[in-house]
Amino acid sequence: MRGANMIKEDGAGNSAEEEPSKHLSYNDAPVQALNTLRSAKLFPALWFDCGEFRTKDVRSPRNPEHVTVGEIYFKLPSCYTRDVLLGFNELDVNILRLKAEVRSVADDCAIVNMTTWADTKHYGSGCSWLSLPTDDPDIQWGSYDTIMDRCDAKSQQQMSRRIFFARPYAVPPKVVVWLNAVDSGAGRNVRVTVWADGITSDGFTIHLDTWGDSSLCSAGATWLAHSTGRTDVRSGAFDIEDVRPSSASHHKNRGRVSWGVPEMARPPRVFTALRMLEFQNGKNIRLITSTSRVTTTGMTWHMDSRDDTVFYQAGAVFVAFDDMDSQ
Repeated sequence: MRGANMIKEDGAGNSAEEEPSKHLSYNDAPVQALNTLRSAKLFPALWFDCGEFRTKDVRSPRNPEHVTVGEIYFKLPSCYTRDVLLGFNELDVNILRLKAEVRSVADDCAIVNMTTWADTKHYGSGCSWLSLPTDDPDIQWGSYDTIMDRCDAKSQQQMSRRIFFARPYAVPPKVVVWLNAVDSGAGRNVRVTVWADGITSDGFTIHLDTWGDSSLCSAGATWLAHSTGRTDVRSGAFDIEDVRPSSASHHKNRGRVSWGVPEMARPPRVFTALRMLEFQNGKNIRLITSTSRVTTTGMTWHMDSRDDTVFYQAGAVFVAFDDMDSQ
C-alpha cells in the first residue's frame, strides 16, 4: 500500500509501523508548474496508463475456473517503477466471491489474477487497471480490506477505518474509492458499497458496508487521492440511480458525466471501476461496464446485465487523465 503508513513484520513476526517514504511535498510543486514539466516530458519518466482485462479474452465462459490468469500490456515499456491498481468492471458468477490481484509487474506488462473460491462458479469477470508513476508528488493511493479489522467468518454490515495521508495536502483533496474484492456469501441479496467521508487535508474515513438482510463476509477496496486543483486529472463517481430508481430493475443502463471546468485539452483516457452493487439472490450476477463518446467535456457510461439477472443498482468511479504521450 502506498500513500499511508504501512504495517510490516520483522523476522520474529512482530508488527511495526513502517515510516512513510520521503517525497516532495505537493505544496512545493504547484499544479501549473507540474503540468508544464509534464508537457515538456521532463518529470516524471512515466505518466498515467490504463486498460482492462476480461477473462473472456483468454477462456470461454463455458469453462468456469477458480483462477484465471491474464497479462496486461502498458502503452510505453519503461524500466522505471510503476504502481498498478485494479478494480472490477465485469461480473458473471453464481455467488459473488471474487478478488482481483496483481501478481507481478515488469517493464512492459503485468500479470493479474481474477480469483474465486468455494462453490462459486466463475463463468467470467473482468478488471480495469490503472498504472501510476511512483514519482508523482501529488497522487497518493492505498488499499483496505475488512479482514484487516475482523475475521471473515463473521458477517458485519458496517466496517470503517481512518486513512492518513503520508503527505498532507494544502486543502482537502479529491478521493475516489472502488472495489477489488468481495465475499458476499450465499442465500441473500448481494449488497455491497465502498465510500469515503470525513475528507480533510491529512486523511479520510473509508467505509465498506452492506445493508438490508444481506451478509458480507469480507470486502476489499482501493483508494486514490489527488489535489482538487489539477486540470490534467479528473475523478468522480456515477450511479444507476442517476438515471433510474433502484426498484426499477433494467438490463440496459447508461448516463453521462462531465469532467467539470475547464474542459480538458483533448479527449482523455479513462479508468472506471465498480464501487457499489445490488443484485437479487438466486440468479447469476451478471454485469458489464463500459464507456463511449469520450470527449473534452465528459463521457457516456454503460452498466448492463442480461438473461435472468435481477439488477437493482450499481455505482462506479472514474479517473480521467490527459494522454501526455499523444502530444
